Amino acid sequence: MRYIRFIMAVLAVVMIFASCEKKVSRLPENGEAGGEIVVGIVGEPENLTPLYPSFIYHNEITDMIFLPLHKNDVNDRIVPMLATSWEYSEDLKKITYNLRNDVVWEDGNPVTAYDVEYTFNAMKNPANNYPLIMKLQNIDSAKAISNTRIVFFCNKVYPMALFDSNIKALPKHLLENEKNLANAQFNRKPVGNGPYKLDKWEASKYVSLSKNDKYTLEDKPFIEKIVYKIYSDQGVMFEEIKKGIVDIAYDISPERLSELGKLKNVTPVSKKGNTYTYLGFNASRPPFDSKDFRTALSMLIDRSVLIKNTLQGNGIAANGPITPSFWAYSDEVKPVEYKKADAMKTIDAVLKKDKKGYTYNQKPYVFNIITDRNDAMMVKVANEIGLQLSNAGLTVKVTDLPSDSLIIKLFTRDYDAYVLSWQVSDDFNPFPFWSSKKDVGRFNFVNYYNGSVDSIVNLAMTTMDKNEAFGYWKEFQKIVAEDQPYAFLYVPNRTIIVNNTLKSFENVYASAIEPISNLDVFFVEKSGQKKVDMAMFVKAEVKEEEEKKTEVKKTDAKKTEVKKEEPKTTTPAPTAAQLLSQQVSSQNTPAPVDTVKKEEEKKPAVIVQPAPVKIIQPAYPDAAKKIGAEGTVYVEAIVGKDGKVVSAKVIKSLNPACDEAAVNAALKAVFNPGTTDGVPTEMKTTIPYRFKP
Repeated sequence: MRYIRFIMAVLAVVMIFASCEKKVSRLPENGEAGGEIVVGIVGEPENLTPLYPSFIYHNEITDMIFLPLHKNDVNDRIVPMLATSWEYSEDLKKITYNLRNDVVWEDGNPVTAYDVEYTFNAMKNPANNYPLIMKLQNIDSAKAISNTRIVFFCNKVYPMALFDSNIKALPKHLLENEKNLANAQFNRKPVGNGPYKLDKWEASKYVSLSKNDKYTLEDKPFIEKIVYKIYSDQGVMFEEIKKGIVDIAYDISPERLSELGKLKNVTPVSKKGNTYTYLGFNASRPPFDSKDFRTALSMLIDRSVLIKNTLQGNGIAANGPITPSFWAYSDEVKPVEYKKADAMKTIDAVLKKDKKGYTYNQKPYVFNIITDRNDAMMVKVANEIGLQLSNAGLTVKVTDLPSDSLIIKLFTRDYDAYVLSWQVSDDFNPFPFWSSKKDVGRFNFVNYYNGSVDSIVNLAMTTMDKNEAFGYWKEFQKIVAEDQPYAFLYVPNRTIIVNNTLKSFENVYASAIEPISNLDVFFVEKSGQKKVDMAMFVKAEVKEEEEKKTEVKKTDAKKTEVKKEEPKTTTPAPTAAQLLSQQVSSQNTPAPVDTVKKEEEKKPAVIVQPAPVKIIQPAYPDAAKKIGAEGTVYVEAIVGKDGKVVSAKVIKSLNPACDEAAVNAALKAVFNPGTTDGVPTEMKTTIPYRFKP
């Protein structure tokens, strides 16, 4: 019976929507129709299709174009969208969705269960490389049984089935004959069924959406037009927030907050953080194999000072591997306290001190910290930690490395300690980070092995009793915090800047929903409604073209003058944390053991991505030097069964010279080959190459 209580709560929600005629509205009753808004985003979307969500840039535009089966409202109730109701089978391994019969695609064709079935199969097809394939590992298949009914077949009973099956349908009639979905024109010119449709995507400038006139749901959006303006960095966006051009922007950097707080036209809003920053220790390298030594180093870090100096106070001390945004977060687990005197007793017992400083194994001891050069905040944190530990008497060396070099050192365990951050999602799976099994804990860079943690996480992820699951999650948090494989540092608050005329429910920011992905529940007060001046984008383009023409004239007139090349894209290079997060989510990690089932079930395939052994840094081309080109080339490499690169191509360009150098370097790279069930398999991977004068 212990497994039934939580699922019964879910089933109760199902029964409400299956039997009640009165619909639960997601929109505020006092909403006012009209107006247009500008959303500020840093970095350009990679595409606008649910089949290839990004882990680095933006998916919220897609959320406005395509309908999910259901959504959560501001009160955390599950509200039907494309589905009208859903029901579980008696063994809880099948979910049958009943769909609306009046939803159409933008081209007028009806949306049916066969679209949902097609989309699920496309996601499960290995040839399509769906990035979130791990979310579907416990769902074997989906079968449409009519235009309005579809059944999802799970291979086990588990609490996230309702949410893992909540996919956004794609139009089968437009895509079923596409030979290469990854390169389909549809990805940049989508035909959706959501509250908004694509008006125009001007590369590196903006993405404009307008209300979908064929949207049939009762909850019609209030705002007429949403323009997502693309920025290369927060500095430029910040200036346009001050001018009143941007109405809403996300994840504002801490150094901007004090000035933004003084503006009268916008309000900064904080949401619970979902990312923690940490100092990871290499437990395979003495003396970091000692729990006491790791804890002592952690106790030498004053987190309140760290938060003040790096986040301007806009965060809280991290207490373990779960963040406040996660439903099972426990504040009863306390962060490590700053206790210099107690810490130094342990340090002095492990290290030897002489007149010149500390030694270890009769050699001068230097505590080396590495971090990501491409992540300014991580560099700032690493330097602050280095300063605090140096003030305690340790010799500390902080090295910032290019993202690719840092990732290689993590996979090869070639470090003392590193500063990085992890994001904790709603469907958090700790196994890739904390599992004692090497084929599962591929991102367990600190070599932390604790069988109790494996067992507790397995129970937390399979029990159907929510209260019992909370207890397991709390115990997991407590054990890892006590062992300190990481020095858990802080969780930054997530700050949104919102124009004061942009309104919704009073509790919209306190709720779990992401405002920028639910702009259809917002409205603009009549007094603040406006038309977006698209001329400002045109002016920017004209100005840029004029600058380019002037540049050409200057070069022709004076060949000896070399001007720095303007970047071709406003998309910033991804950080190591972003690249690693992409790998985590695309890794088909084995599912936890089902503690409910009694019979043996077939295990899903264990897929391990290629791990870099040797990456050759390309020479900086003379042609690129002459124009001062700077940036990152991203190369997609096919790694063969022997670990050697079979082929390589540029997927994000800088300039021809750098592109060629990057491809040549990629062809010389060596990997531990990717495997499927332990058998070497040819696989794709992405290698970033940084070019800097």
